[in-house]
Amino acid sequence: MMPPELTPTRQTLISVILRLGTQATASALAREMGISKPAITRHIDILRDLGYVAPAGGRYAPITLTSRAKVELGIGIPIYGQIAAGQPTLAEQSPEDVVPDLDALMGKRPGDFLLTVRGDSMIGIGVMPGDLVLVRPTAEVLDGEVAVVLIKGDNAATLKRITHFVDKILLDSENPEYGQMVYATEDVQIQGKMIGKIGLHVPRSTRRR
Repeated sequence: MMPPELTPTRQTLISVILRLGTQATASALAREMGISKPAITRHIDILRDLGYVAPAGGRYAPITLTSRAKVELGIGIPIYGQIAAGQPTLAEQSPEDVVPDLDALMGKRPGDFLLTVRGDSMIGIGVMPGDLVLVRPTAEVLDGEVAVVLIKGDNAATLKRITHFVDKILLDSENPEYGQMVYATEDVQIQGKMIGKIGLHVPRSTRRR
């Protein structure tokens, strides 16, 4: 049930703020809702006092929602506390926050793109076949970073961990079943580095022997 202070008008206002994103200003909200700007400002002030709208970020800053507003409205993916990877703890039963959106969660920037993973050469870092990896375009990566590289002679791209060595580039998999690949520097074109992944498949099970 919606909190009583969230009147229908304020619920609509919150929805419009979410839809407009960085364009959510008092003037834009007034136009979208057909309400005067002073009335919109009053509602925004009330929602800010109630903790549903974030503090003003400056004269030209967009109006943004708080985590509380997103929890109340069921916006985003709920975060139910923490989970122990060591000693067991009790799981939280009510959400304490939400992920605002996937772009914010992964730190996406303009120009970033997703690729679907084919093959199992990077399962050692949890990148499974069918997962999506977020790639940031760049022609240079540091040793040890995972990058998308184009092998010019093969006209094929692959996802591998990079190491520069004099006039060669070493491409390492994260699966012991695959050997190291070595190419002359001029035969490898780095197209971007992996900055995140979306795991769409459950990792393979492991059993103690």
